[in-house]
Amino acid sequence: MPEIWLIDDDRSVRFVLAEALRDAGYMVRDFDNARAALSVLPHARPAAVFTDVRMPGMDGIAFLEALKREHADVPVIVMSAYTDVASTSAAFKGGAFDFLPKPFDLDAAVRLADRALADEGSRPVRVEPTPARIEAELLGESAPMRELYRAIGRVARLSCRC
Repeated sequence: MPEIWLIDDDRSVRFVLAEALRDAGYMVRDFDNARAALSVLPHARPAAVFTDVRMPGMDGIAFLEALKREHADVPVIVMSAYTDVASTSAAFKGGAFDFLPKPFDLDAAVRLADRALADEGSRPVRVEPTPARIEAELLGESAPMRELYRAIGRVARLSCRC
């Protein structure tokens, strides 16, 4: 069974997301800081990681970079309440699989875990029905804007000799 690591200094976020992932059939190991997760890394390898960006001590981007040096193939979902271009771009430039803005829908977070692990061949993706009604979203948090942030991050990773 795939083990997902969850790193966030906010205890309530860790608890709620961990329960949703466990309900979906995943094993979850949670950490309240990035250094604690790094200390376990020599002895265990996660199938995927959810990490917050802003945490005391080592932030999520630094953790992402450290993890990628040892295990480049582990998908990392970076979470943040701050969905500015700089944070999103730094996450993708560091090799993040995806960016999950807070607050997030738990079902969407589980689908994201499914997708990350399906890319690894570890778990099939569940197909969710499309909602009959689409509600208006804030401009900076809308699905098209999140896709734009992802595209910016992918472009930022390219090396260009312009």
